[in-house]
Amino acid sequence: MSTNLPNKSSSRAGRFKKKLVPQEALEKEAPVIQERMTPLLELFHQGQLSPADFTASYILCVLSYRYPGAWLGAKRSEKLTKDNKLSFPLRELNFPFEPNIEKRLKGFSTVGEVFEHFAFKSTPLTVNRSILNWSTGEYGLELMFRIPRPQEVLDQQKFARRCVTVVLEKERASKFILGERDALGFTMHDLIHADHFYHNNQSFQGQLGFYGFLDFCMSENHFEELLKIPGFEEEFEYLIADMNAYAIHLMKCFKSALTHYHFEGESFFSRWILKLNLAPNELNVFTSLNGPEYHDSQDEVLLNLLSRYQVERKRHLP
Repeated sequence: MSTNLPNKSSSRAGRFKKKLVPQEALEKEAPVIQERMTPLLELFHQGQLSPADFTASYILCVLSYRYPGAWLGAKRSEKLTKDNKLSFPLRELNFPFEPNIEKRLKGFSTVGEVFEHFAFKSTPLTVNRSILNWSTGEYGLELMFRIPRPQEVLDQQKFARRCVTVVLEKERASKFILGERDALGFTMHDLIHADHFYHNNQSFQGQLGFYGFLDFCMSENHFEELLKIPGFEEEFEYLIADMNAYAIHLMKCFKSALTHYHFEGESFFSRWILKLNLAPNELNVFTSLNGPEYHDSQDEVLLNLLSRYQVERKRHLP
């Protein structure tokens, strides 16, 4: 299993800093989780356990260890997905549940049914929804046992993919990853971002254009000068790898970074956008972005602009 993790902080750590448990608890927890997940990891590598089923089982494994008897939350009345293809049997999980949990799970036979019908302690709804939509193919996620570099994440996102990292190796899981998140929190962070990426189709399509746009600009070396300026590279990596939102919000953040870190500010931005050969109305709207004269009714102009940079979906990663 590869656990090639960066040694220092990067944008992949995200800005929502949440340490679910103290360092001392991680040191005790990590070897237990690795031992319990090893048989399931073997099933995954043998092709007998889907990536979504494996990740769902990992979440249950950690939660049941951290909060024995208290990890299973309220029962849901609404369905989170149209379908549910998480099929791994609960009886084949090789870690124990408390008697009160077993009682509440009576009548539920698969990991998918638990994710569909229950909330979990310290777990946002978006985590459940991402796992379930991953199982059906609605969310094009890729399971990794390492943290990809920002450029690699951009390459995934422009092809409508995103990564989910699971860290099992006890030496790494016993410490905060990148100094900011425990292993479970890191996996949940990826699943939350996945939901932000895929859940709203209009937002999803706009993001595809945005990531394609940034990839085009990078291929044309538009930011070679800026990437040498302290602070800009970190902001840029955050945009390409760890920020999923409505495309216009992404564009506003992008423009802010360009004008903030270059000493010529708006003058630099005005010269840079000429490289894009925009139509007059596109140029006017892009220029007014972040200013008082910009109006939400102009969003469509920028969204249409970004749509031209969407990469062919048929070329997406397998």
